[in-house]
Formats: sequence, structure tokens, C-alpha cells
Amino acid sequence: MLKDTSPTEATELSAAPPWIARVGWGLFALWAVVLVVWGVLQPDPYAQGWRLVAELAVLGRLINIADGIAMGFSKPYLLFQSGLQDIILLLVAYPPLVAVCQGAAQRTFVGRRLEAVRSTAEGHKDRVEPLGALGLWIFVFFPFWSTGALVGGVVGYLLGMRPAVVFGSVFSGHVLSVVALVYFFDAMAGLAETFNSGAVKFLPWIVLGVLVLVTLVGRLRERSVDEDAKA
Repeated sequence: MLKDTSPTEATELSAAPPWIARVGWGLFALWAVVLVVWGVLQPDPYAQGWRLVAELAVLGRLINIADGIAMGFSKPYLLFQSGLQDIILLLVAYPPLVAVCQGAAQRTFVGRRLEAVRSTAEGHKDRVEPLGALGLWIFVFFPFWSTGALVGGVVGYLLGMRPAVVFGSVFSGHVLSVVALVYFFDAMAGLAETFNSGAVKFLPWIVLGVLVLVTLVGRLRERSVDEDAKA
């Protein structure tokens, strides 16, 4: 079981990789240029790529990829867009998130939003801790609500993991999750097309609805257990 670090150790962890944000912004520039050029060269459907970007940022991988497959986006595009977007977000946000965790961030609008991410990570910390880096990988791989790369990165930091371990677990878990989802929804769409072409655009959403329902039921059960424990 991993132990929490002391304030001195936490400071050393956060100060070790000063290049993280610079790498994130560099990847962001490359990612944005590729998506824009792709949209210009093939407007149908790639000019609608902004929609997938917004869906991933607000609603998560499941909806992002399900909608992308339904709209006719190619697998390479979805792997690039979805696979890289959350990694960029983690790299760019990691330094200010560390400042929030250490209580060194100002209470600005951005600071309050990052504090909300930290609070979410705190709620998942105890589940990940027993399995260490493997637990963090599993946490990021399964695309349930609030289990993405950004929250996973904060969970790893709160558990005192080295940045190399955090990023290795989070990046591999996220990328493999995106690959699995892209090929899963693509296979579902292909299966639906075999039986009824009109169902192609609906099947990914049906599967998505079932997964969301399972997630909500699980959350309600967890909340009920917590309330019973408090009582």
C-alpha cells in the first residue's frame, strides 16, 4: 500500500518535472493544427470535429466516441482526437493542480474549478490506493463518470506516486481505453449495418445508455451504503 508523502516530499514531487506544461502546450498546438487541417481538407464530417472536442471535455469518452462513430468519423481521427485531448489537458493542468493540492493556488475562478477536481480525486483516493499504480490504471481505463485522465493524475499525486508512474499509468490506461471504445463502437455499428442500416446511428447510443444506467445504479448503491455506514 502506498503511503502519503510529507509536505517536503510532495514539493519535491511537484517540482521535479518543470517541462510538463510546456510539453502539454506543444502537443496542444500540434493537435489543434492537425484537427483544423483535417477539417479543411475533408469537411464532411471532419468540420464537425469541434463537437467531439466539446463532448469529450464535458461528457467524457463514451459519448465522444459513440457520437463520433455514429457521425461517420474514421477510427484514426477518433484515436488521435480523443486519445490525445485528455493527455494534453492533464499535462497543462498538472502544475496548477499540484498548487491547489498544496493550498498554494489563489481562489480565482480557475482555482475553484481545479479545487473541484481535487475534491473529486479525494473521493476516489481510497479505492485506488490498495492496488497502487495498477489501481490507477484500472481507474482511468474504465470510462465511468469522473474517472478520466485529469482526475486520475490528481489521484496519483495525492497517493504520493512519482510523476513518471502517474503519467505512465494514466496515459496507458486512457489510450488503451480509447482504442477499446473506438473498436467496440465501430464493431457495433458494423453489426447493426449488417442487419439494418437504419439502426447504425442508434446502436452506439443504446449501448451508451445501458452503460450510463449501470454507472448510475452503481453510484446510487454506493451512496446508499455510505449513508447506512454513517447512520
